[in-house]
Amino acid sequence: MLKKRIIALLLASIVMIPTSVSATTGDVYKNLNTLDFKKNTPETIAENELGSFSLDLNNFKLQEKYKTTSESKILPKLQEKLTTNKSKYNQNKEEKKMDISVMLKYDSSLTKEDFIKENADILEGNIIDLAGFGVYSFFARLTENEINQIVSREEVDTISTTDDVVSVYGQPDEAQSEVYLNGATEMTGIQKAKSDYGVTGNRDGNYTYSKNDSVIAIIDTGIDANHVDLSGGKVIAWKDFINNKSTPYDDLGHGTHVASIAAGTGSGDPGIQTGVAPGAALVGLKVCEANSDCSNQAIMNAMDWIINNKNIYGIDIINMSLGSPGSANATFCSKVNTAAENGILTVVAAGNTQLGANYGSLNLFGKCSGVVSVANVADPYEGGWYLNPSSNRGEGSEGPSISAPGTSIRAAKANSTNEYINYTGTSMSAPMISGLAALMLEASNGSLNYDFKYEDYGMTGYDKVYGYGLILGHNTIKAAKGSSNGSFNNYRNHIRGQSNIAAGTVDIYSIKVTDVQAFFATTLVINDENGADLDLFIWAPGVNPIQNGELRLDLAYNGSKGYLPQETISFKPSVKGTYSIGIVAYSQATYAIDFSGQISQ
Repeated sequence: MLKKRIIALLLASIVMIPTSVSATTGDVYKNLNTLDFKKNTPETIAENELGSFSLDLNNFKLQEKYKTTSESKILPKLQEKLTTNKSKYNQNKEEKKMDISVMLKYDSSLTKEDFIKENADILEGNIIDLAGFGVYSFFARLTENEINQIVSREEVDTISTTDDVVSVYGQPDEAQSEVYLNGATEMTGIQKAKSDYGVTGNRDGNYTYSKNDSVIAIIDTGIDANHVDLSGGKVIAWKDFINNKSTPYDDLGHGTHVASIAAGTGSGDPGIQTGVAPGAALVGLKVCEANSDCSNQAIMNAMDWIINNKNIYGIDIINMSLGSPGSANATFCSKVNTAAENGILTVVAAGNTQLGANYGSLNLFGKCSGVVSVANVADPYEGGWYLNPSSNRGEGSEGPSISAPGTSIRAAKANSTNEYINYTGTSMSAPMISGLAALMLEASNGSLNYDFKYEDYGMTGYDKVYGYGLILGHNTIKAAKGSSNGSFNNYRNHIRGQSNIAAGTVDIYSIKVTDVQAFFATTLVINDENGADLDLFIWAPGVNPIQNGELRLDLAYNGSKGYLPQETISFKPSVKGTYSIGIVAYSQATYAIDFSGQISQ
């Protein structure tokens, strides 16, 4: 039998109260047809819960949850392979050679050619690719015993496999929107906060960029410092781990886009394309090749470079919009903690899966306890607020830290001087938070207690999809400033629900659209990780979803019928009035539902 819940939304008490109905099965859609009503007592969920997510870098090393074991020069991917080979060796009694990448320290006194000569007794005849992962790397074919000899050399930074790479987390968006970067900063309240509290990231008040400003290090594909949004000395330091070029460049474009979101001046389109912290300075670290392969070893080397050069360049924040799913990298986590102990905040992308993300896809770099990992939401100009279905998510109690706009973000296009391009991904969400952190530093006069304000989305409290929730830029900067003045309204209302639903049940909510100028976005997130299947439908005002005891899916205004743990419907309503939103369950599940727009209960 099918059960159905009809939710009454009571504005005065700000709760959602469902009743339920049941039905027999048929063959309309996924064998769903007629319904018999049966009432049910609801749970109540509060609306618009606000909160704080803090990462205090003061006395960071004294906090138990951030303690890690000592770093190993052998990275996890190679360690796993060595363990597997050791098991085979014990069976076959024959030590097998394997292809490995040796990465020298960026400040080694030896070039890789000289290092190979000095270790010819091990490496002669075993080099398979001198180019390796760039200027400090080469590939060799060695036994485990030979690997252990090489790893003991002082000049060696790390050793790993020749396929230990991650990728960028942003893709060009062909649907060039008429809404620009300022749309995202406007709707989060960042734009108004910059005006209200006089912050840009220019901490010393001078017209030139320096270590005395908020300084963001971008670990990425590079930075095109000739783009007008990033020129004028904004890139105060540069390190190329791939080709060892002395001046900034970007042969892929991803890093330039990321950098301009965080700190672009908007000079190519004044007042429209301004980055989050236009007064901040940048440090560029190129770790990715032109094919978008980014070596984990180059990333570790870059982290060391940042920590060692913290005081020279005043580096405050690291942005890394790179990664892949997988287990937490202990070596990276240790470097993140060392950076934090030196007053450097690390922000990473939560990751994305182009055709839709499932549970367990969270970026491996986002699994370190000392990072701020960022999920991707669409802002109201892009049809939101809703979670972008491509945004990677965790599992169990593990997820991203917070959510920020990253959908169809228009920012600087590399090698164009003054043009812009749209990208979508958590790669774009991360620099929103990095730029915000740069503003927080100025507003707080250098406080290392990063206290991010958010609005709860998804399951109540912290969850594995949105993290703590949607970033509130104005609230965050206002709190950092310690001000009681100033306010912000994005003229979008947010209504939340959360419930358990049985297989063969339909939950129906009623939401009133009060203005047709704004998008009406509905996001259903299934909390279960077992492939539970729920679908989402919306009926226009005046259309009863249940007619003559039958659920009329054929009359639905819109529907989302996928198999991912998320369904989203976003549209500009044609008429005002009360819309019915139905959740159809083909299996038991726990879910959260978020409504955004110019709406009421």
